[in-house]
Amino acid sequence: MTASDAAVAEERALVEAAQEGDRAALQSLLDRVARPLYAAVILPRIGNPADAEDILRDTLLRGMERFDTFRWTGAGVFPWFRQIAVNQVIDHVRRRQRRGRLEDRFEEHVNHVVPLHHAGADDALIEAQERAASSRDLHAAMATLNDRYRRAVELRLLEERSREECAAALGVTVGNFDVILHRALAALRKAYGVG
Repeated sequence: MTASDAAVAEERALVEAAQEGDRAALQSLLDRVARPLYAAVILPRIGNPADAEDILRDTLLRGMERFDTFRWTGAGVFPWFRQIAVNQVIDHVRRRQRRGRLEDRFEEHVNHVVPLHHAGADDALIEAQERAASSRDLHAAMATLNDRYRRAVELRLLEERSREECAAALGVTVGNFDVILHRALAALRKAYGVG
């Protein structure tokens, strides 16, 4: 038996023991995945060590809660924990975006969401998931607005027209347009869950 085979057999034995309730075996598995999850999966995508540590903690807790659902395929536990970590990163990004200013979020939609990092095979997947989730949230919030408010937001923030062009398109004065846009953004913030 090679050293690699022995390591796989040892990890499988730990998995089986952990799934039977052996807390020491589970802790041993968590200790094995924690450092590479932090250094290779979470921190490069987040950049902030404190946030990365929080995400690692949440990842390990989620893994512990669901460890009975893990199925041995021969690849070990790291890929399974890695997927949990990626999902936690995506959730973190969504929460951070919701706390941001509404105008910044519109700019992100226009610019197709800046990637969190440029290395790794999952960039496109993470960006697509973030973009799709943000877009769904935005469209749902926009759908709650009356037609006039929705059009004011589209003209000014999405189409980036001047205040004068927006007012002309709605058939109102610039001053009236400013009031309409202000009320529309207040309604949108409420529907979007910002502020």
